[in-house]
Amino acid sequence: MSSSSISAASRAFISTEYLSQLIDLLAQQGINTAQLSQGTGLSVKSLASPDEFISPLQYHKVIENALILSGDPLLGLEHGKRMSISSHGFLGFAIMASDNLGQALSLAIRYARTRTLLADIRFIHDDDSAIIQINRLAAMPTTFSFVVHNIISTFVTIARFLTRGEQELNAIVRLTEKPVRPVSCYEGLLGLPVYLQQAHNQLCIPRSLLDVKVSTANNTARRMAETECEKLLSELDSGQDLVTRIRRQLEKMDAFPTLTVMASTLNSSPRTINRKLAQLNTTYQNIVDEARREQAMHLLQNTRISVEEIAHQLGYNDPSNFGRAFRRWLGMSPRTFRKQTQKSA
Repeated sequence: MSSSSISAASRAFISTEYLSQLIDLLAQQGINTAQLSQGTGLSVKSLASPDEFISPLQYHKVIENALILSGDPLLGLEHGKRMSISSHGFLGFAIMASDNLGQALSLAIRYARTRTLLADIRFIHDDDSAIIQINRLAAMPTTFSFVVHNIISTFVTIARFLTRGEQELNAIVRLTEKPVRPVSCYEGLLGLPVYLQQAHNQLCIPRSLLDVKVSTANNTARRMAETECEKLLSELDSGQDLVTRIRRQLEKMDAFPTLTVMASTLNSSPRTINRKLAQLNTTYQNIVDEARREQAMHLLQNTRISVEEIAHQLGYNDPSNFGRAFRRWLGMSPRTFRKQTQKSA
């Protein structure tokens, strides 16, 4: 079977090296590789080898098994702490050879898609902070928190490593989730202040830290590593980036159009989009709901716009439908969410 005929979600391109520290961590709890491989279609030998490649769906199942077996919802934070920069392949080499922290983080985000299809990572600048934001791509709700925790913890580990001895990492973490452990548990693992039930999943770093020099900077090595990362990026199926294209088109339109309208905007057809999104284990409605949820939380937290007007902005003709959707997302009403976040601000 040619690589072009393999769906995005089932194509094997995630290195098992990413899982080696996780396997060691779980082994300390008496959880073996055979248990982790259940239902993945992977042999114990393949999963234990650092030189194999697995698909996003297989990765999802391994993580799902790990979360169930360990009973630890913060496993992703611990795993991220244990991941070395070298485990990121050519991307890791590019990061290590960067001139400063800002360049390293920019490269990490630019080429993140060569390492995972489960999240869209963005670099946002405001007046005082550089913000790394993680949005969901594939519809894998049981493991998405792990993915977010792992990405944020990995970025914290990278930033601390690159700035070691130069400046303390004064950053904060924002997570959209409801607390699954006391906040002190999150903060203990990250060594940073953590705020839960926020509008976005973000690591916020002072902009002044971006200029901190990297002691292992090497222009020649960085360019060589970037060239390899570009090759990997170009080899990915165009369909793998469809969710990102839809998310950014929704932002550009500042609206939530029907699938027919979106397909026309992307010069495609509803049937083609449905087929490609199914390969990524998601749907157009899932993407729209995720975008609506993020915008709703942002407006409730950061504006005084009435709940009824927010409902209208999000495309709900009846505010009660917005209320029901919001309860489904967060388990509380929009007004309760607004009160709680205002108290914690």
